[in-house]
Amino acid sequence: MSSNFPADILELRVAEHDPDTRVVTVVGELDALTAPKLGALLTAQLTAAQVVVVDLDGVQFLASAGLFVLLEANELATREDRALWLVYNSKTVNLALEAAGLREYFTFADNVPAALENSP
Repeated sequence: MSSNFPADILELRVAEHDPDTRVVTVVGELDALTAPKLGALLTAQLTAAQVVVVDLDGVQFLASAGLFVLLEANELATREDRALWLVYNSKTVNLALEAAGLREYFTFADNVPAALENSP
């Protein structure tokens, strides 16, 4: 599944690692305009899979709306006894999570293979 929304500001890709594991790759800008698209995708993936890894390495801008979507997805994963992993190595994502005081709410991995290896 690939989606460019709008005018290539956000690209979302989903890869099925196995029947119970999905990797969602996010590239571009997560703001008030694009975050709902990611929110809908994460909700669908958390409904279908036990483990969802969100690769945020390609995120160039992360606004509060994007943080809220990630937090909502994490809460859904917790309620439904699913695992949600965030992967990022960008200053953009790190600064946004630090500034909002949200790092402690998420499970992180250094890269997608590490998240997949450590998933239940």
